[in-house]
Amino acid sequence: MYVGVSKLLIPPFPAFVIMHHGSVLFFVALLLADKGLRLRMANLLPMRDIMPHMKNWSCIVTVQEKQHITNSMGTPTRKQKFVFYDSEGSRFKEIIFNDDIAKMSKILQVYKKYKISNAEVRTIPPKFQTSELTVQWDISSRTVIDEIADDDEVMPVKFCYSKFTDLVQYMDDKTKSVDVLGVVIGALEKKTVIKNSKQSDVQKFVLLNEESQTVLLSLWDSFLANEGQEILSKLHSYPVSIARRVRVNNYNGVALGTWFDSVILVDPPIQEARELKNWALRNTKLFKEVAEKKNYIKYNPQLSLKSDQKTTWICNITSSQKSSLLSISSRNIDT
Repeated sequence: MYVGVSKLLIPPFPAFVIMHHGSVLFFVALLLADKGLRLRMANLLPMRDIMPHMKNWSCIVTVQEKQHITNSMGTPTRKQKFVFYDSEGSRFKEIIFNDDIAKMSKILQVYKKYKISNAEVRTIPPKFQTSELTVQWDISSRTVIDEIADDDEVMPVKFCYSKFTDLVQYMDDKTKSVDVLGVVIGALEKKTVIKNSKQSDVQKFVLLNEESQTVLLSLWDSFLANEGQEILSKLHSYPVSIARRVRVNNYNGVALGTWFDSVILVDPPIQEARELKNWALRNTKLFKEVAEKKNYIKYNPQLSLKSDQKTTWICNITSSQKSSLLSISSRNIDT
């Protein structure tokens, strides 16, 4: 619509152009059209200029993350979080609540570009703010969203990935989560277990990095039903996955798992992921060898021991140490 108007010839002097067609005079208010165009263009703002409680604005953004629907603790409120970024690299958190989720969520797809107008802008409560995210947009059925054709092949975003060898320092720390990047080279069998007195589905996927180190990533419930199925459908081509805000657990050593705040990106158009994908395509023989040996299901002290922990050959352990070790192992087996 705007492009069509901008192509009209709008002279600077007359307010109106009169066209004669038969006996009817058509008054074309080109000057008014030009004024409306300039008003619309003036309201197209970068993220950094959109302030809390601002009205009548538009912004062109790309969907970086689309989280799963969650419930607010202790309330019946349902919400779905998104992370958008713009051409300047600014990032905002967006939230859709309750009934608006069914109407608006399906419109917004990860990696797609949109023009969004008139979402409600609010400051994120201080305890939930990060260095990058301090403001959120609340999207409702009154928010105007238009998809825009995107010629960008790579998303200009960067994440801070944890090395596999550094994961142990976050093990069983419920206050911390990590971002990891890896190639998915295999999957274990899906299981149904009882978790927090509820039945849950879980499946472990094998992530491998460029150092040929492996770690298991557990996808739970909705993650398994969505991103997990996408990974399984692409498993033959070794998809690259960015697992964001996943927890580090102690399962036969270091292991990763999703929780409500996690995001799993599959073959994302991000530079580091593209580079790892190219590396993966050159090393399929290595992946098959790793998959056949199945060392990823064994305890790996290189990943699972902290820097201040030591390993000792069994033959060097004293009799009293052996008794203690056997006692500890017995208790671990019983649990």
